[in-house]
Amino acid sequence: MKRLIPLVAVLFLLAGYTQGCGPGVENVPTPETEATPTPLASVRPTVALTPAPSAAPEPTPEPTPPPEPSEPVLVDPVPMPEETQVLPTPTPEQGGTAVPDDETVLAAYRQAVEVFGWFQMATLPADPADQVAVGEILYSRVDYPGLATLADLRGYLKNRFSDELVESLLPAGGTQYVDLNGALYVQEGARGADITKGGETAQVLRDGNPDRCTVQVTVEVLDPEQGFAVVGSETYDFPYEKVGDKWIFTSFSLVR
Repeated sequence: MKRLIPLVAVLFLLAGYTQGCGPGVENVPTPETEATPTPLASVRPTVALTPAPSAAPEPTPEPTPPPEPSEPVLVDPVPMPEETQVLPTPTPEQGGTAVPDDETVLAAYRQAVEVFGWFQMATLPADPADQVAVGEILYSRVDYPGLATLADLRGYLKNRFSDELVESLLPAGGTQYVDLNGALYVQEGARGADITKGGETAQVLRDGNPDRCTVQVTVEVLDPEQGFAVVGSETYDFPYEKVGDKWIFTSFSLVR
C-alpha cells in the first residue's frame, strides 16, 4: 500500500506537468484556399461578313429622242442637164466640213439625184460623132466638162457618196463607163421615170449628232388604172454623214 502511494503521486505530478507545461495545440484557422480562377473559354472575335456586292444593274439606256424634222420641201423632178455643166463640189460653207443647214442638205440631195441618174435614168451626155466599138458594144465619148477620164468620174462620185455606193455604180470590170484611148466613154442608155410615182417632198431630220442627219423623202404612189390618182405614198430615209472631211450620202437610191 505504501508503495502505491508514491507511485500515484508521481503519476499525479506528471499529469500536472503535462497540462501546465506541455505545449498546447492552437486552433489555427485553416487558411481559406484561394479560388483558382476558372479559365474563361477563349472568345474568338466575331467577324462580320460583308456580303459581296451584287453586280450593279446595267443602266437602262435612255430612249433616243425622235429626230427633229424640218419643214417638208417639195422636190421638183431633176431633169437631165441640157447644157454640159459640172456640178460644184461642196465647199466647207456648203457642208464640206461645217455642219450644213437644211437648205444645203436638200441641195446636196437634189445633186445626188441627178448624179445617181447618170447610172439608172440616163447616161452622161456624149458625142455621137466620136464612137468606138468594143465587141458588140458601141461606146460614145462623154461630153461633160471636168469628166475626161474614168478616174475623174470616180473622184467626182466620192465627193457625194460613200465608197460602197461608188463601187456599186462603178464596179471593177464594169461596162457602162470605160476608158478608151485615154478618154471616158459611155455605153449610152436611158429609161423613163416611173409612171407610178408622183410628186415628192423632202425634209431633213436631225437626232442631235452634229456629224449626221437624214433626208427623208416621201413620194406619191399613183394608180394608172384610176387615171393616175394618188393611192398612197412611200417614204425613204437617206443618211447624210460627215466622213473624214466630207459630207456624203452613205445610202441612196432613186425614188422615182
